[in-house]
Amino acid sequence: MFKRIGLRTIKTGIAVTLSLWVSMLLRLEYPFFVAMTAIISMDKTAMNSMKMGKNRIAGTFIGAIVGILLSYIDRGNPILCGLGIILMIVICNSLKLKGSISIGGIVLLAIMVHTDKTPLFYGFNRTLDTIIGAGIALLVNCTIFPYYNVRRLDDIVIKMWEQSDSIIQALENREPCNLTEIHQNMKEIENELGLYETEILFHKKKELVAKLRRHYEMTKRLLFEMDVCQSIDQQQYKEVYEFHVKRVHQLYLDYIDDLQAKYVQS
Repeated sequence: MFKRIGLRTIKTGIAVTLSLWVSMLLRLEYPFFVAMTAIISMDKTAMNSMKMGKNRIAGTFIGAIVGILLSYIDRGNPILCGLGIILMIVICNSLKLKGSISIGGIVLLAIMVHTDKTPLFYGFNRTLDTIIGAGIALLVNCTIFPYYNVRRLDDIVIKMWEQSDSIIQALENREPCNLTEIHQNMKEIENELGLYETEILFHKKKELVAKLRRHYEMTKRLLFEMDVCQSIDQQQYKEVYEFHVKRVHQLYLDYIDDLQAKYVQS
């Protein structure tokens, strides 16, 4: 059971604990909202936590402003509530904050129909709660088990190295080969590399990203040539097939040289 507990799960629990402690120290009226924001803002990477926290803060602020303004006209009016939601959605969309719409609507309706607190006081406190919760989630994500997927990428690369070797032998022997798994690995590398490129607070990140990106592009060219070989009728276009097999072999040698240089340097 404990093997299934991931780092994100652990970090979420830590963020909730810190949120409640901070709420107690600051004597906040609703610790629930601080902890809830920390849970929602916690994501796989610190950069994703920052984006989600930004959406929640922006949505809370926009919803509070619209709710406060409308509450001074006629608090609790159903028509104004509907118009307020429309206005809030339009504002979020125009600011390219689609992820802020849900929380903005919740805060707006809470001010208009749910709470008996002063609208301005309630809106200010919900915004403050959201800022604190999002900040705690980001702090935890940056400092406790930060997402570092270079080792995972290296494991995939080594696996593809082995797969490529067997595929090239099959091509040279004119045997059928299945490229499905290596295509899946390429997608996984692309996703993981995308996460690493946008992550923050890593030493020498630019150098590592450059090396990983170069390797990915080399592998992409190699895979393209493999696909070309698979699509050629060997009997009808023997010379063309042999040309591309030789090209695959040369790209593979370059690929191996680059890999060996990477691991020797590291």
